Amino acid sequence: MLDAIIIGAGAAGIAAARRLHDSGRQVCVLEASPRIGGRVQTDLQWADFPVELGAEFIHGEKAVTRMLVMQAGLHLLPVQRGGKLLWGSPALPLTKIDRDERKLILGLLADYARLKTAPLPGDLSLKGYLMSRGWDQAAIQAADVLLAQTCCAPVDALSCEDLRREMLADHAGGLEHGEARILEGYSALFNWLSTGLDIRLNSPVQSIHRHQDGVMATVGTEAIVARTCIITISVAMLKANRIAFAPELSDEKLAAITALQMEPATKLIYKFKDRLWAPELTYMAHRGTAARWWTPAYGRNGADPVIACYITAGRAEKLDRMDETAALETGLADLAALLGLPRARLSAELAAARRVSWAEQPWIGGGYAYVPAGKAAARLALAAPEDGGLFFAGEATAHDTNPQTVHGAVETGWRAAKEAAAYIRARML
Repeated sequence: MLDAIIIGAGAAGIAAARRLHDSGRQVCVLEASPRIGGRVQTDLQWADFPVELGAEFIHGEKAVTRMLVMQAGLHLLPVQRGGKLLWGSPALPLTKIDRDERKLILGLLADYARLKTAPLPGDLSLKGYLMSRGWDQAAIQAADVLLAQTCCAPVDALSCEDLRREMLADHAGGLEHGEARILEGYSALFNWLSTGLDIRLNSPVQSIHRHQDGVMATVGTEAIVARTCIITISVAMLKANRIAFAPELSDEKLAAITALQMEPATKLIYKFKDRLWAPELTYMAHRGTAARWWTPAYGRNGADPVIACYITAGRAEKLDRMDETAALETGLADLAALLGLPRARLSAELAAARRVSWAEQPWIGGGYAYVPAGKAAARLALAAPEDGGLFFAGEATAHDTNPQTVHGAVETGWRAAKEAAAYIRARML
């Protein structure tokens, strides 16, 4: 009998499998899609360097993913976005934008930082908190771009208590100076981390049955039995009841799944014949539809000039409703405004473009999970084990680290592996 079945070969699933495998446990990973990585996916063909279609950054100078990159023999490309924001149309450094707009942006960021210790009358939405600080609708629109979009959430729904929990739990640190990309691409890290693991692709699990002797997962006509099972699939897939559980999940677990939300997340990626922006550009944003932009080729001397827009929630949903051509045209128009260049020049210089919609990925269903106001306990409830050897991991369960990050997902995989190992030891006494 296997020691553990792990459902999902994303960051959390692979991290859990690696931990258990390296401790001598017999593990198999069941992945519904034809590839590993989950919301990590690197394209090695589209440009002359690895282009990230999903997760892109290592967030924080102490993120555990930095340690894994070093162990894998891979290399980091430092990038600083915090403090280098260009804002507006055209996008300018904060020192050069309108004085009132600069005061607005800096004030919003300061009030967001104060959330860590601010007295709250209850679990307000981020919009509710900012309005209590005296900010008007124009400021709320900017906060939606700079703060809520980062969390893949609408500004009027995002839980301040969950944001504060993350601020207090953060141990990755150093977002102002500690971000980086992986030179070889994020997928290279998980290819290394998955070496030697029993990973079965194209293996969607239909049901999980718990009984006194263990757990049985069904994949088509095959039944796979193990002492424990770790679930790492996305909240969107849990909401869609892709897996039938017998016995049913607890009321507390079902309430957590209902509470957590997962919005669309979309990238628009453009490759040009020549670079049309300053070499030091790392991050720019405005209030438009294609609101937030960065430069994937930053730090790669001589690489193809590639720039990407990453948007979430309502903005991503709007672009996802368009056909790809219209969505890319919308992004290109916003990019022209941000760069202060004629739209026709961008069209003439464009070499290739693509849209990547994570809401359309059949086994993902969106970006990452957020907690709505009033539901701040949802992450802890989703992370809690169920009777009969069922454990949960994934970024949505990251209540003692950073959710919505690769390193947070990895840490939840390690936590679930520890819980499963303890359960196995107790059963074998």
